[in-house]
Amino acid sequence: MSASKVVLAGVFVLSAAVGVIPLFLHDKAAVASKTAVSSSTMMKSSSGSAMSGGALGQYGTSTLARDALSGEEKVKLYEAEQAYYNALEDVLVQRYVKSFFEKYQKDNNLSDPMAAQQNYFSSKVAVADADVDKFLNENKENPGLAKIPETERKGQVRSYLENRVRQGAMRELVDQAKNEGKIQVAMAKPIEPKLDVTDGGNVGMGPDNAKVTIVEFADFQCPFCSRMIPTLKEVMKKYDGKVRWVYRDFPLREIHPEALPSAIVATCAGKQGKYWEMHHKLFENYQTLGNELYGKLASELALDGAKLEECRKDPAMTAEALADQADGNKYGVQGTPTYFVNGRKAPGDIKELSRLVEEELAKL
Repeated sequence: MSASKVVLAGVFVLSAAVGVIPLFLHDKAAVASKTAVSSSTMMKSSSGSAMSGGALGQYGTSTLARDALSGEEKVKLYEAEQAYYNALEDVLVQRYVKSFFEKYQKDNNLSDPMAAQQNYFSSKVAVADADVDKFLNENKENPGLAKIPETERKGQVRSYLENRVRQGAMRELVDQAKNEGKIQVAMAKPIEPKLDVTDGGNVGMGPDNAKVTIVEFADFQCPFCSRMIPTLKEVMKKYDGKVRWVYRDFPLREIHPEALPSAIVATCAGKQGKYWEMHHKLFENYQTLGNELYGKLASELALDGAKLEECRKDPAMTAEALADQADGNKYGVQGTPTYFVNGRKAPGDIKELSRLVEEELAKL
């Protein structure tokens, strides 16, 4: 394997570790079109005009200021700016890693970059037999593992675990370089826009006067939304009394035929004081949504079945769900689940949700 191929392989591991895609994997025209606005904006950011609410440009005889953008426009521009920032950082990270292993090779009198990487990671990626056995035991019901011949299973699991540890070691290398100022992007990191995201009159979990409100736009037939419920419950438990969670409907009717009917069922259950109970049960059974399930859940929750059915036929219930979706469109929601923490768009994982919640709590 040539030295250039070794460095390239290292970059792929690195990209997985830092969560960005190498530039050479992008379509150049697509990158140019996506970052044209953000690059010009970033060039102006040193003076603070574009980033602080100043003029972004002109259309006809009108001047457009950042403060005048709609929620959807703010999110779109922020995401473009963030992509540009990530691309710049990725270039710097790749160059740093290349220079790091070139120096490591020289300092340790090694033959080539591949030997340098192997030497560097050799003491960091050791996986004990007990770790392999533990993984196999914890994932014995995994159908993917079952398809691997038993004679090859341990070897593939070991390779998987070693690669995971290697990515962690690479991440630590990059994080340390950033902390020591060895990797610095010469532009301010874009700040996510804070939008005026309302609860839309929906039922919230947690105190009405909570310092932090998480507004979720989701779809009861969405598997990713279902997987996030334990995370949201964990956040609510961790910040008990300080956080309010509001669920708003964003039914993806084109791909989820039961998204809207299930949203209506939840709303109608709420009319009988059982919104969150129905909410949780719908997500627990997202793969089997339908009239049979709705009737079964209504019975389990001791709802008045006749009232529930009457409510489901009310056009106002459909309008209510679609009003949530229309608001989501205004806020730049493009898929489910999407979260806003006090109006700040949040990624769907416990670490980042907690970070934003803590930042908002610290402001108050």
